This record gives sequence, structure tokens and C-alpha cells, in this order.
Amino acid sequence: MTFRFIVEEKAGNREITYEMRGAILCGYTGRDHSAVQRHIEELKNEGVEPPPSVPTFYPKPPQGMVLEGDIQVEGQETSGEVEYILLVDGNSIYVTVGSDHTDRELERINILKSKQVSPAVLSKNLWNYKEIKDNWDQIEIRSWVLMEGKRTLYQDSTLGTILPPEELIRSVQQRVKGSLEGIAIFSGTPPLLTEKIVFTDRFEGELLDPILNRKITVDYSVHTLDWFKA
Repeated sequence: MTFRFIVEEKAGNREITYEMRGAILCGYTGRDHSAVQRHIEELKNEGVEPPPSVPTFYPKPPQGMVLEGDIQVEGQETSGEVEYILLVDGNSIYVTVGSDHTDRELERINILKSKQVSPAVLSKNLWNYKEIKDNWDQIEIRSWVLMEGKRTLYQDSTLGTILPPEELIRSVQQRVKGSLEGIAIFSGTPPLLTEKIVFTDRFEGELLDPILNRKITVDYSVHTLDWFKA
């Protein structure tokens, strides 16, 4: 599948096409291992099985990825989570922001299927990794949801809390045959600020670089399949 992106660089913006072969959805990628283990225990108490490895990795076919806008889901209990995304393209690595939208009801039964049944959403804008590498850990990552009609901060952290690109790339390469070109690497997500997962019809996320004073965003509306009578 061919995706069109806008690369935002210091020299200006340019458009590229990217042949998407699929994605690797990474999980449990926090740098604080004790916090990761606490999160695993929390999910276990909610009926979600512990991962087979830490970090863990789930494949996704290319038709399961979309650019920001609107998405269609089947279940009522789905939610987004903000992540940084890496795209390898020749000698270049591009960075964007997106959401691994997941069916939480199905997650209790089969994690892989819960991630494949809903679209993963990417921003249409990219950064060149070499331009932000030196201040990577300071880049802010956050998301918002609608709660009772109000835009509510849902996640708020920095990329310094998530495994860095080089480490993710090395780990993912061990699970991919051949080149990583065409494979979108989803980083895993920071913790939630709310007590529980929020099911909402609107999700927004961003990466904010306070050093270069720029940001890229992703936002989309969630529409539940409601025309079929079960």
C-alpha cells in the first residue's frame, strides 16, 4: 500500500511516498522496568494475559493502517493510545506520531487479534530523525480524549520514558525477515493519566519538540458500526 507523507525538515517541507508492507506494534517498552511490571500486573487483574516477552511485538498487515481522519470500529469498547512511529527508508529514518487503536473487549481474549481488528492511525506528517536525535529524550508525547464532552488530557510524558529508536530497531529487526523498509514501528505507549481506559469517539495525540519549537499531531474520530442488527 502506498502512503503519502509530508516531511517537515529545517530546510522546508517535502512530500514522499512510502510503500507500506505492514507494522510492528511494540508493547511494554518503558525504560523503567519496575513500572512496566506493575502495568503487567494491573492488566492481569483486568483479565489481560501477561505478554510472552518484555518488550513484546505484534505484527499488523498494511491494510490495517490509515492516515488520520475517521475510523470505523465494530465494538463499543475500543480506545487509542499515543505512540511514536519509525519509518525506515533507505539511509533515512522518519518519525511520526500515531495511535495503536485497540479493541479492549477482545484484548481480554486475544491480544494480537484485538490490535488487528481496529485500524492503527498515523499522522500525515514526518520528522527526519537525524534532526531531532540530539534532543530525543526531551520531546514531549501526549494525548487527549473527550470525557463528558470535555477535551481531557489522557497521556503526558516524554520520549525519554520509552525505549529509544536504535534499541527498538535492533529488537524489531530480529523478528522481521529482510529489510525493515516498509515496516512501521509503533513504539508502545506511556501510562494513562486517568484511572481507567476511556472509550471515546475522539482521540488526539502529539509530539512536541521544545528545542526546535515544533510539533506534529494526529487526530481522528471513532465511528462504531451501528447499522447491523445482531
